[in-house]
Amino acid sequence: MKEVKIIDAIMGSGKTHDAIEKMKCHKGKFIYVTPFLDEVERIKKNVPSVVDPVVRTDQQPDGTKRVIYKRDDLLIKANQGLNMATTHSLFQGLKRSDYSHFQEYDLILDEVLTPIKVIDMTPDDIKIGFDQRLLVENKTTGEVTYTGDEYDGKFYKKLKRYCDTSNVIYIDGRLLVWAFPPEIFKSFNSIKVLTYLFEGSLLAAYFKYYNIDFDIDSQSKAVQLKKKQEIKKLLGIYSGSKNKVGENYYAFSLSWLKKQNSNDLGRISKSVSNLIQTKYKTKSGENAYTTFKDFKGKLKGKGYTSGFIAVNERATNKYSDRKVMIYMANRFVKPEFKMFFNTRDILIDEDRWALAELIQWLWRGSIRKNQHMNLFIPSKRMRELLVNWIDDLPQVVQNSKAA
Repeated sequence: MKEVKIIDAIMGSGKTHDAIEKMKCHKGKFIYVTPFLDEVERIKKNVPSVVDPVVRTDQQPDGTKRVIYKRDDLLIKANQGLNMATTHSLFQGLKRSDYSHFQEYDLILDEVLTPIKVIDMTPDDIKIGFDQRLLVENKTTGEVTYTGDEYDGKFYKKLKRYCDTSNVIYIDGRLLVWAFPPEIFKSFNSIKVLTYLFEGSLLAAYFKYYNIDFDIDSQSKAVQLKKKQEIKKLLGIYSGSKNKVGENYYAFSLSWLKKQNSNDLGRISKSVSNLIQTKYKTKSGENAYTTFKDFKGKLKGKGYTSGFIAVNERATNKYSDRKVMIYMANRFVKPEFKMFFNTRDILIDEDRWALAELIQWLWRGSIRKNQHMNLFIPSKRMRELLVNWIDDLPQVVQNSKAA
């Protein structure tokens, strides 16, 4: 298995720009994989040799028309030896039988992808699937095969899509987890990942889980310190009394939010609106906020409702005009993910992962353009992770369960 090269550098360090310049004079074939379609368009605009997979209609010899979907078009273009840019979503939808098309290609992976997914099925439904022999488990590997091709139940239609990649794993007798088939990392000529804080990512844990070697090329300590000093001058991190709501270590986590009633959530949104109106005095279009999807509407408020950015948003320039970023989330790795990796004694640095997620979200705002940006992060844990990172302090956050 080829070693994976990790380019680990702070946002704004020019990773994507450098990759574009190298792609312009790249002598071999390459495929650039990025989280979002607007980044695919950016690569196509800057690197003339790059095309992207599209849905199209082909005229057949018998006069009929055939729809060519993106996955098929990607494989056709790979067979033609074309340089391509595509999304994480399409890349993760490839099947093992597709991987042989990429043996002469270099893979450039912009930002880490999420290499595992918990399949939304209850333990009872999973048991029914095994009892009816719609699901069959390989007792050695834990891998699950779907055999119910003629069964049209809603759960199994969804499940078959994952089983088609041949890497659904049965965990703890109650959980089905899809994992990105590791064979794809054997298939490319070379692999490069552009990211930051890689060691805290799920992809790093995934590589360890499947014994995929990787080498991290990090910025020097001096370069990182200089960049952090520049960042510190551009960020205004709120430190006043409105942070009191987030003192609890778990405040603003998904489980904590679920325990708050509508009045509690209403008070939070009013507090945010008041902060914008009295301290920042920004226009609605200059503000952005995030929280978990289920609480998007419950935590919206006057002055920022139209500025929702998904909590896992990354690698896009669409929001670089936002001068105030409101982060109403406290990120923890899903217990199911930890359970998956724990089967091979792989531990995730949860604080490093949370910090990376926070930084990625914040870099959607005006700091992308080296402009001043104000932050309201009421979760004490998340705020301290950010402050400690900027000041280059150890990532130690007090775990206080006191309300």
